[in-house]
Amino acid sequence: MTNKQQTYEIQLDERSLILADEQVIPELLHDPNQLVLPYSGNKKSLFQYLDTLEKSDRFQSILIFSKDLPQLYIDLKSLLLWIPAAGGIIRNKEGQILTIFRRSVWDLPKGKLDPNEKFRIAALRECEEETGLHALVLGDKLAETYHIYREKNNARALKKTKWYILHYFGNDLPIPQISEGIEQIEWLFPEEVLLKKPIHRNIFKLIEKYIKIQSAKNKGDL
Repeated sequence: MTNKQQTYEIQLDERSLILADEQVIPELLHDPNQLVLPYSGNKKSLFQYLDTLEKSDRFQSILIFSKDLPQLYIDLKSLLLWIPAAGGIIRNKEGQILTIFRRSVWDLPKGKLDPNEKFRIAALRECEEETGLHALVLGDKLAETYHIYREKNNARALKKTKWYILHYFGNDLPIPQISEGIEQIEWLFPEEVLLKKPIHRNIFKLIEKYIKIQSAKNKGDL
């Protein structure tokens, strides 16, 4: 039996829109720069919260809570373009991970799904295309991230990215995919990646989670 999802943390630039089940609210009230509101059921009101996060630096995050979290998420999703994507943390034999520098920000390889493509297949394809590495071995799913951004026509889009751990046992040098805006590509130890600036907040948190999982495995806790 799977655990019921109790929160969605959605990045919007470097701020967060958090959707939460009302039962977990006490665990989340720790940010003085956070606005906390109940969901009224009027889904168009969600636009106001997105506008606030986009146009004002008053709040670092806005937390919307509801008794019916799945419906709240569906309501938000219905207002935005839906973009499924997949990406990966590529790990080499030395325990380093492959990090890319794209559009002046440190990032990880990822991309949108092709029509009817599965997330796992997309993760493998995108990682190979963006890094030039082949014979990658797909491992476990690591996490899901959510990101709201503006398309070229200024419409808001909600991107859900599923992240996987991939393994590379070869010795070829990675080749950045210039057509995707990748300027630089480096093998770094995970702790080194966390020192890179600037780096997307959701990528930073993803690598933190990866480090914790690897540490638990090394200690035999997993």
